[in-house]
Amino acid sequence: MSKLLNRSLKKFIVYAALVLVFSIPVYYFAISMLLQYEFDEHNITLTPEAGREDRYLIIGAVTLLTVLFFILLLIGFILLNRRVSGKLWQPFYRSLGQIKQFSLDRQETVVFEEPDIEEFAELNRSLHKLITGNIAAYTQQKEFADNASHELQTPLAIIQSKLDLLLQTRSLTDEQYNIIEDANKALARVTRINKNLLLLTKIENSQFMDKEEIDLSALLTSTVNLFSGFSESRQLTVQTHIRPNVKVEGNRILVEILLNNLLTNAIRYSPANAAIAVRLSEKELMITNAGAVGLKQEQLFKRFGGTSSESPGTGLGLALVQQICNRYGWRVIYSFDQSLHVFSVEF
Repeated sequence: MSKLLNRSLKKFIVYAALVLVFSIPVYYFAISMLLQYEFDEHNITLTPEAGREDRYLIIGAVTLLTVLFFILLLIGFILLNRRVSGKLWQPFYRSLGQIKQFSLDRQETVVFEEPDIEEFAELNRSLHKLITGNIAAYTQQKEFADNASHELQTPLAIIQSKLDLLLQTRSLTDEQYNIIEDANKALARVTRINKNLLLLTKIENSQFMDKEEIDLSALLTSTVNLFSGFSESRQLTVQTHIRPNVKVEGNRILVEILLNNLLTNAIRYSPANAAIAVRLSEKELMITNAGAVGLKQEQLFKRFGGTSSESPGTGLGLALVQQICNRYGWRVIYSFDQSLHVFSVEF
């Protein structure tokens, strides 16, 4: 991929070279006809050898002068083009630099300068309008998710308590008990979604700004032990290769959520009697588990993205992992190779 200025300059050089090639024979014939006219005018007759020498001399002189002037013209044009173009395109590169530094999460609008070139001024006005609209839409979306999640907490708690009271009723039939249990399961899923949405909103609103040095090795070991009952209930074996004294900077709550979600995802998508490998080094955390089909990469880290039909997750766990990694400049990568799901976090 080449820059616009370089592309136009290359075309000019090619055009100038073609003009140079075709101009040399034109000069030669024009000068030859002029000399022949002068010779005829003054009755000057040359021998064939002398005429041949004159033609060679004319060709050499014309070629040398043409190439010389072409080189001078080309050098001058390149220098002039760079200087003029550099000044003309300065507003564009300044606007481009501001756009590169823009982040929707910070919700800071971009103030473009008013250049003296109409095309760039119109571009800046359009960009400012677009960015302002996106910030407003993003803010409204976050406020809606935050407010909706907060408002849902009370009615969800009330519904849960009412269902618990119904379960304690002695006159329940088996059919009624099963219906209430199904309602409880659906309510539990809605509660998890609401909790995760609240957490995502808090992360985006920078409510977990405090940092500390975390012993990731110890925290990961503790998390694996915490999930041992869950993995054993699914007849899974967890193999750990955890390097001691691996430290990271971050919020402990967010790091715990990241580890919990990755381990939950590995256990959920593993078939019975399979093995899960947890590896930690200075630069990377890797969690590997068996699987029959790879997850949908394009939906993997999106909110409510359907990554697989094998498990009815909330669709927010991996979105939280992505948000936490983005906050600390880490990189989360997923791959599926040789019937293995591999999630790795590079620090």
